[in-house]
Amino acid sequence: MEVDFGAGAASVPVWTQQVDLSGGKGSIPVPADGPVDWSALDKFPGAMSVKWSGPDRGMLQAVVARGLPALHWSDLPAEVDLSATRLVNLGLHGTDLRRLRLPPGIESLSMDDPHPTLQVDSPDDGRGAEVLLSFRTQPPTVPAGLRNAKKVWVKAGGELSARVLSGLTAVESLDIEFLDLPGRLTDTDDLRVHRALTTLTVDNAYDWDPSSLPDLPTLRELEVNGTLKGTAKALKARFKGSGVEVSVSGAKSESWVAAHIDNPFLDWVEESKAFGTAACKAYTKAAVGIEAADGPERAEAVLRAFVADLNAVQKKYGLIDTVNREHAGDVIDDLAKRAGVPDGDAERWFDEDRHF
Repeated sequence: MEVDFGAGAASVPVWTQQVDLSGGKGSIPVPADGPVDWSALDKFPGAMSVKWSGPDRGMLQAVVARGLPALHWSDLPAEVDLSATRLVNLGLHGTDLRRLRLPPGIESLSMDDPHPTLQVDSPDDGRGAEVLLSFRTQPPTVPAGLRNAKKVWVKAGGELSARVLSGLTAVESLDIEFLDLPGRLTDTDDLRVHRALTTLTVDNAYDWDPSSLPDLPTLRELEVNGTLKGTAKALKARFKGSGVEVSVSGAKSESWVAAHIDNPFLDWVEESKAFGTAACKAYTKAAVGIEAADGPERAEAVLRAFVADLNAVQKKYGLIDTVNREHAGDVIDDLAKRAGVPDGDAERWFDEDRHF
């Protein structure tokens, strides 16, 4: 069907559920400034969510009028009031936000790089809500107003202090994922404040002393994904016969981690050791080539060769799925930036050459 939000007609599937107006690749065009024709939303009978970026420009009024249950909003203004909406699922991405008012029915809240001073006003301090907090550019801080969230995911760089999470006094399920290495969880004694904690998951903790974990009377499940074999063994011994079910996956030898600790494909080995090792080798070759590249032509040759190597990995193992493909694209972008390749060039080469 054809839709027009004021920036020209665009063809979209009639069954579209997420109306992407974010201005990103593949999104439906909207005017760069001035009014937006929000009546075009009425052409989406199955619309469940809107993806938006920048100032409001009438977007919230349109969401309220149609009772949409989900919203993904990036580059937000300093204050956002969602209390009049019927939103159930909410994704927010932007560091300028300082004050957020949530609706009473919110069930899922995802925030990328929330500002350390962000104040969240939510009914009963987020009781019953599931919260995902991801930190890349901002120091990890749990926004005030979410202390009663029951299920919380925290994604941080290579180190996280458990003290940061001490305000989550009602959390029952806590998942900590390290986005970078070494994966060090510190101040673990502060986990004692989570008196309702029954499930703890820690991902990519390659530099974590399991003996530092305090006794947690309510803990029933401990899951560790990605760690050293010695850590896995110590955890299982520590909780044997305790009533805590311990599950460990992706345990690796110290020598393997030492050889690949700076490799962004380190965790691909969890799907297959041979697959992950092959991807790690391809990256190491590309990283060395980029360091030696003495100009854009050489950098292009290195990056295209990297894509060719990943094509070979995919042909042999068939394990580069959508998530891994996006990850590979991010890795190539990072290598391109190191070599001073103009924005967009590496993405174009990736799309032109990849077979996965």
